Amino acid sequence: MAKSFDDLPFNARPDLTPYLIHLTRRSSRGTKRYSGYQNLRRILKSGTIWGSTSKGFVRGPNSAACFMDVPLASLKYVLTPENTDPEKPRYEPYGILVTKPTAYRKGCRPVLYLSADELDDLSIPTAELWRVVRFEVRTDDDWVSWLHEREWRCKGDFELPESPLVAFVKNSNEAEDLMTELVEHPNRFQSRPRAVVPLSVLCQGFLPK
Repeated sequence: MAKSFDDLPFNARPDLTPYLIHLTRRSSRGTKRYSGYQNLRRILKSGTIWGSTSKGFVRGPNSAACFMDVPLASLKYVLTPENTDPEKPRYEPYGILVTKPTAYRKGCRPVLYLSADELDDLSIPTAELWRVVRFEVRTDDDWVSWLHEREWRCKGDFELPESPLVAFVKNSNEAEDLMTELVEHPNRFQSRPRAVVPLSVLCQGFLPK
């Protein structure tokens, strides 16, 4: 019998995972500011993860929705004090979990980690630059390595399933609030997760500052 993507052994090794995670964070639009929790609710209500542009480190003319291929047990080491700095967070403990087969069918693929020289040598078309993440170290102080994400992307926006597996929130109080809203006002949400999980519990607490 012919094998398919679903047959890959993502759940057979502790260093692999059958899931992809999209984490949200706070953002601003004009004079309005939105918390990571508010952005998560917006995603669930619209059923869409908007693609990031160059402001979100996506190259080229096309936007892309971004996910990380990180085992759940390792999320604690993604949500470090440095990465969740309130002044300039790279991540916050809010997000969506989808299965890799679902993401694959919707166009998600692992990114290409390439150096600037390799990017030139391969002559990757401008329209496909959304797939590429810088690999080499830069000399300026603002350089950040993203290799730990083992990132996947899809071109443009990502339309969530009607019932994604899990929504992540920071703590149990927010989990209770979101579950209550999902139960009492289901028509507000295009995507209704089957579970809401507090990351403070899943990560057994966050790393101290």
